[in-house]
Amino acid sequence: MSRLHVATLPASLLCATLLCAMLAACGSGTPTGNAGDTPETTEATSASITGTVVYRERMMLPPGSRLQVQLVDTLLADTPRAVVAETTVEDAGASPIAFTLDYDPASIRDNGMYGLHASLYGPDNRLMFVTDTRHAVAPGSEAPVELLMRQVPAGEVATPSGPSADIRRSHWQCGELRVDSSFDPAIDATTLSWSGRTLVLPQTVTASGERYADEHGNEFRSKGDSAMLTLSGRPQVQCTSADSPSPWTEAAERGIAFRAAGNEPGWWVEVGSGAAPAMNAVLDYGERSLEIARAQPGGNGYSGSTADGVAVRLSIERRACEDGMSGEAFDARAELRVGDNTYTGCGAFLRD
Repeated sequence: MSRLHVATLPASLLCATLLCAMLAACGSGTPTGNAGDTPETTEATSASITGTVVYRERMMLPPGSRLQVQLVDTLLADTPRAVVAETTVEDAGASPIAFTLDYDPASIRDNGMYGLHASLYGPDNRLMFVTDTRHAVAPGSEAPVELLMRQVPAGEVATPSGPSADIRRSHWQCGELRVDSSFDPAIDATTLSWSGRTLVLPQTVTASGERYADEHGNEFRSKGDSAMLTLSGRPQVQCTSADSPSPWTEAAERGIAFRAAGNEPGWWVEVGSGAAPAMNAVLDYGERSLEIARAQPGGNGYSGSTADGVAVRLSIERRACEDGMSGEAFDARAELRVGDNTYTGCGAFLRD
């Protein structure tokens, strides 16, 4: 009777054989992923608005000029959250000046209304050109934009000269207040500006940072990008460095004589200088703007008509006024009547 001999494989060879079989099965089998799966997509974390800024004057800008363009939520005008994004073009050349403004799409509100505002400063920080009104823009649109600026006459803005040419300017967000500081080494003092008001504080000795104070309890301390502000009779508030001046300071630099603003709906009006000044207003959270080329002063205010015949009357009352949302204190109350609509708010005289 014969015996059947069964050959046995070494353990290592057996394992290798089994591994090859498994790999072959994986290669010829059905993929484990679903055929309908698509790669995950991520939302864009940045977007941009491109365009040019132009002015009509045939002139070259002095070396060292800079252009600042801001994306502004007009529904939040005159609040700390109004500026959504901004960009600066250093060493700006002659018109047209190209710019690219990057912003975060997540900062765009569904019900927001947006506009662009441009300012052009000389090497001495004097405002040379500015857009009179905000240019409406739709974030997300790829269409380039063009902003037209007007020249700010040299006589409307004080130009530093002599020792004051070294004035150091900074901008701060102090609670609900946008405060601008201008330190003049010629007098060892800083001038604080906010809501149409100014306060000059002499510099004092301090162990760290900078300190300015007077005998009335007003004090401003700064160190790096942070500061503390104490106004007489008010609690101390913390300040953080800001990139742009308040709309009140900017209006004063453009030669505006009076400015007022209000809420619900958001609006503002500016009156220029002279016997028959221009009057411009933005109403209803930026949905409507109007311009009166030559407003007539009289009766504690100004009056006139728009190009399409709408009657406009601005009444000003010199008495204390407090903004209902921010709590800012002003020296005047304002009422703007546009046709059958009435807007109330607070204002300030920016020029004597």
